Amino acid sequence: MKKRFLLFSLSALLLAGACKKTTISDNGPDTEKPGTNNGNVVEISGEITSNTTWTADKIYLLKGFVYVSNGATLTIEPGTIIKGDKATKATLIVTRGSKINATGTADKPIVFTSALGAGARSHGDWGGIILLGKAPVNMGTDVKIEGGLEAPKGKDEKNYIFYGGTDAADNSGVLKYVRIEFGGIAYSVDNEINGLTMGGVGSGTTLDYIQVYRSGDDAFEWFGGTVNAKHLLAIGTWDDDFDTDFGYSGNIQFALAQRVATVADQSGSNGFESDNNGDGTDATPKTSAVFSNVTILGPLQTASGSANASYQHGNQVRRNSSISLFNSVVSGFPIGLYVDDTKVTTANSTSNNFLTGAAVYNNNLFIGSKTDALKISSTTNSTALSTLLKSNNTFDNTIFATTAMYKAPYNYGTDFGKTPANPDFTLATGSVLASGAVFTHAKVSGSYFEKVAYKGAFGTEDWTKGWAHYDPQTLPYTTPGAVK
Repeated sequence: MKKRFLLFSLSALLLAGACKKTTISDNGPDTEKPGTNNGNVVEISGEITSNTTWTADKIYLLKGFVYVSNGATLTIEPGTIIKGDKATKATLIVTRGSKINATGTADKPIVFTSALGAGARSHGDWGGIILLGKAPVNMGTDVKIEGGLEAPKGKDEKNYIFYGGTDAADNSGVLKYVRIEFGGIAYSVDNEINGLTMGGVGSGTTLDYIQVYRSGDDAFEWFGGTVNAKHLLAIGTWDDDFDTDFGYSGNIQFALAQRVATVADQSGSNGFESDNNGDGTDATPKTSAVFSNVTILGPLQTASGSANASYQHGNQVRRNSSISLFNSVVSGFPIGLYVDDTKVTTANSTSNNFLTGAAVYNNNLFIGSKTDALKISSTTNSTALSTLLKSNNTFDNTIFATTAMYKAPYNYGTDFGKTPANPDFTLATGSVLASGAVFTHAKVSGSYFEKVAYKGAFGTEDWTKGWAHYDPQTLPYTTPGAVK
């Protein structure tokens, strides 16, 4: 949740042949107008106000802000391709009370991607996906989502671009085996859309096996809410990989963030960025998300490597956040963990959250940092907090991922100068992550967290195989259902 602006050129979108156009309004079901091509491309704009299914035998082209509204459910079949138009900054928004049912499979993931052709795609080609729910946030029950969104002309914006409420179990639907590629964009100054943006999303929502590839802002950002998630991938992100704000309190297990040395945001790129809110107040609910089994592979792959100067922290905990992290590894950022008390309304409130046990970092490795594995801004709490964190975690600047963790974690495709794109995240022989995970703390002892032996996101099985892709720049996406 930074204040920054990325300048993206607005180029015209050229498509070979005409498209079938679908105009969606609030007056009834979809109405298709005949086109001159083979009928496989369906243009989508405006609102989806009744239950609608997108099928894998077509390709869908989003233009502008597309709203799932009026309590409707958008169902997307496994293997469906959805493209976002660059010129109109296409974005899919699921409004409060509406749902998306995007349930792919390992063999047939659902793909949201750029409308540009193979070889021409980049960060921020389109907006991304925004889920808006009714779960609690600490900014009120009617909060406008960031991103520069506008409601349809003449409509009440609270029904389209606001989130928050009192229903912790609110259900915004399902995203499972879904790829979100080349999204995330600065719509205007200080208004950024992420790869996947979640505002007040409730615990009734299912998020599992989701890849965000080359987002032009954050990969995943939670604004309040209670939604849980597993198996998240953030690959080649521009800004932050996992950003938690406004009282987000869900549980996350098994997540990978993988950075590229040359790609970073001028405002500063982090693996985690966590705030209670913009002013660091004591507003409730507090940001208290719990993450376990996370792997952050930063831009520094070897001891002699270099990275974009805008890279900052593997973890930045600031503004009175009470986020917790267990059984994880953060490698290759200039600074591993930064506990930041500089932006709070009450002095030392972020560091105090650790000392009181509201925020817990246990059984993690912060390794391969060129500047500091641990940095604490508080002068009052520095000694006590350093002692606490070092007694429960490992901080070591000398260990790097390619030799100590996984078999082949950096083979991620032509976008980043590597071919073939065949990473292997299974544990290397003698890996420092192979054992030692602990789930005795109350924050991770519940049934949601799988009690695995290994630290980080992977053991002997690479759960990204089959559905995730590490070189989508080369995929044509011209044939319906051809997602690999």
